[in-house]
Order: sequence, then structure tokens, then C-alpha cells
Amino acid sequence: MKKLKILIFISIMPLAYSQTGQVGINTTAPTATLDVNGNTRIRKVDSIASAPKYILTSDDNGIVQKVNVEKLSDSNPEVIRRKIYAVLSKNSSQFLTTKGTDYNLTYDGVVSGINTDHLSFNSQKDRINLPPNKTFKITGYIGIKGSTTGNSNTTPGYITSLFSAGGDAEAIVTTQGYTESSTETFDDGGVTPPIIIVTTGSAGNAYVELKVRYGGSNAGNSGYYVSGASTRTSVGTYVLLEEL
Repeated sequence: MKKLKILIFISIMPLAYSQTGQVGINTTAPTATLDVNGNTRIRKVDSIASAPKYILTSDDNGIVQKVNVEKLSDSNPEVIRRKIYAVLSKNSSQFLTTKGTDYNLTYDGVVSGINTDHLSFNSQKDRINLPPNKTFKITGYIGIKGSTTGNSNTTPGYITSLFSAGGDAEAIVTTQGYTESSTETFDDGGVTPPIIIVTTGSAGNAYVELKVRYGGSNAGNSGYYVSGASTRTSVGTYVLLEEL
């Protein structure tokens, strides 16, 4: 029996190495007290009756550490600061040439918030590129006017809006927005912001576009405007993006 144990021990020796108090399995250059170069399997793990205070996780280098479960809560300030919260604004008015036609809303203003470096636009600035493996709630706020000055005699009208997801983005829920001019004579909605809740896949090609179109029997067919930057006397156009 002793000979068998010795043979087993000798047979596994080439897999384990030790230096300066560090033990490596399948590696000759361990960088931690125990450095396993390969999978780890635990045959039996006991359960606990009460909620744990800590859980084990690994960093980008594979180093196992304990993390307080409260640090993982969505309401924890540290967790929130790691998420993306952004306001994407318009600067100039956007001309919608033809009634009943969808146009992509363009973003030519300031992008403000936190972790906004994870967002980008296409060359036309009418598509928001989203990072992979995340969930977002995106809300549009649309200003409206009948001319660049807002004094056109064809101002009565309305703009409808709807987010569209593309790439490997998947829309979970989406609602249509409606915005009418101050002199609109119809009673069909007032102001409703478009909203989408969307998840992104791992391919890294997810995006959303905001489709806008104008209508109204008095709006005419010569064009209508989505307003640009907000002022103290006029409502602007912008998009609020929140990572969930």
C-alpha cells in the first residue's frame, strides 16, 4: 500500500512546482500562493442557510478575491458610477422634408454624463453605437416648430417618434412618442416621449436610431422642423440614455 501511495505521489509531481513560498500547478512560474494553470473542480460544496456577506470572484488576471455582496447592488453608489448615464443633445434644427416620411434624428450637440466614452456615433451622427453585453433604457425628448424661427404660419402639426434597434441589439419594450405644436387643433396625445429598453449582445455592433416624422392636416407638405438646442423660451431636443 505504501509503495502504491509513493508511486501516485511521484506520478503527479511533474504537475506541481514550488518557489519562494508559491505553488504552481501546470506552471513553472507561479505568481500567487497557489497558481493553477487550468480548470478547477470542486466535487462537493456545502450550502449555507443565511445570505452570504461575501462571494468569491476573479479579476481580469484571474486572481480570486472576495467581494461584499452589497457592493454588487444596483442601488450601490459605486455600482451606479460604473454605469453609463448620458444626455445626447441637438444643437441645430433638423428639417423634415416630406410629410409621413421617417427621418433619423441627428445628434450634433453635446454629450454629457458619466462613462460616455463607451458610446459613439456613425459618420452621419444619426445612429448611437452601444457597448456589448449591457441593458439600456433610452428616452427621447422632441422639440417641434414649423420654421427655423418658429413664426411660420404653417406651424400646426405634430411629430411622431420611435426608436429602432439594430445589429445585435434586442428591443425588450418600445413605445411611440408624440409631440404637437402649441397651435395644434387636434386632441390626440399632447406630449409623449419615445422610450426603448434594449439589450446588447457580445458582437459589439449594437445600435439604436430614433425615427421621426411629421404630420397634421394644417402642417403642409413643405417641411417641418425638429428643434435644436433648448433655451429659456423654447424646448430643445435631446435623448436620455440610462444603463440598467
